[in-house]
Amino acid sequence: MTANAHAKEDAASTHVLAQLASLLRSGDVQAALALTETASASSAKPDVAAPEGAEADAFRRIASPPLDTLSFIERRKSGGGYNYWANVPAAGSYSEECETGGRLAEEFLTFIGKYHNNGNGALLGPIVIDMDKNGAGRGHKIGFLNTINKYAMGAAYFLHADAQESEHPWAKCRRLGRELAEALESTGEQQFAYIAPKGSGAPTLLFGHLDYHPATETLNATSGAAEEGQDFSELFYELINLVELAEATLDILREMDYTHGDGSRNAELDRVVALQRVLCTNLGRLRESAEVLDGPKTWVPASSA
Repeated sequence: MTANAHAKEDAASTHVLAQLASLLRSGDVQAALALTETASASSAKPDVAAPEGAEADAFRRIASPPLDTLSFIERRKSGGGYNYWANVPAAGSYSEECETGGRLAEEFLTFIGKYHNNGNGALLGPIVIDMDKNGAGRGHKIGFLNTINKYAMGAAYFLHADAQESEHPWAKCRRLGRELAEALESTGEQQFAYIAPKGSGAPTLLFGHLDYHPATETLNATSGAAEEGQDFSELFYELINLVELAEATLDILREMDYTHGDGSRNAELDRVVALQRVLCTNLGRLRESAEVLDGPKTWVPASSA
C-alpha cells in the first residue's frame, strides 16, 4: 500500500490541505484517509480507550464499532465475515422500498462519517454486491444509491470548487445589473434604479419611476419645423426624471465627509453642494412651469401673420 508515502508523520500542517486535495483529485482515497488520520493523530489529545469490541483499522488510529452495529448488516453464523444486506424489511410498494433504501443509506453515511477509517472506506462495494445477491428490491437499490450519490455530488462540488475561476467584480456588476433590469421590467412599470457602492455613505439602492421608455423617439428629436398637433408631454416627463436624478445626487453629496485628513474643511465640496442645491431649485421651478405640457394635449404652432 502506498498510503504511507503520502502520509508522513512529519508533514507540515500548512501543507496538509494541499496534499489532501491533490490525493483526492488523483482518486487515491485510501491515501487521503491515511493522511487525514496522520494529521489528526499529530495534534490530538492522548488516545481514549476504544469501545469494547471495536475493530481498529490497519493504522490503529480510528476505531470503529463492529459492522453489525448497522441495522442491515449481520455477522455470519458460520464461515466468518458479514452479510452486508440482511434484515431489511419487506416493502409493499416501490415507493416504500425507495424510502427504506434512503433511510438505510442515511444510517450508513452517518456511520462512515463518524468512523472514517480505511476499512469503512471500502464498505460500499460489499453492500452493493450483497444487495444483488440477497434479492434487494429495485426500490431498495435506487433509494440507497441515489442517497449516496446526493452526498457524493456535494463532496465533488467542494472538491473542485477551488478550480472554478472567480467572477471578475465588473462582470458580476454587469450580470447583476441585467438581472435587476429584468426584475424591474417584470413589475410592469417603467422604473429605474441607482446603485451606490458599499461604504459611499449613500443609500445602497435608489428607485425612480420612468413615465416614458428611453427608446421612445421624442418629438423634439426631429429636425425642422414642429408638425401640427404634436404632444410635448414627454418633455415634461423627461424633466421630472432629471429633477429626481439631481436630487439623488444631492442626497449622496450630503452624506460625504466634508473634512480633509488634517481636519480642515473641504471647501471644494462645499461649493459643489451649493451649486447642486441651486440646480435642484431651478430644475424644480422649471418642472412646475412645464406642467402645462403634461398631456393628453396637442400643441399647434401659431400661424404666421
